[in-house]
Amino acid sequence: MKKLKVNLMQSIFLKILWLICYLITAYFTFSGKMMPAMDWMAGTMLAEAIVSFVYCLINKKKA
Repeated sequence: MKKLKVNLMQSIFLKILWLICYLITAYFTFSGKMMPAMDWMAGTMLAEAIVSFVYCLINKKKA
């Protein structure tokens, strides 16, 4: 039961992290700074993909 709570908390933490990163992207977009917005969006998407991939591998290894 504790492992389920830890995974849920990590999931909520990651969702909040991605939300903050995408809000920074929106800020740059709406303030007219398109190059930093594209950099933040690309970086966030890459980081999200890498973290999800590693998280998936770790969960499969435990199962």
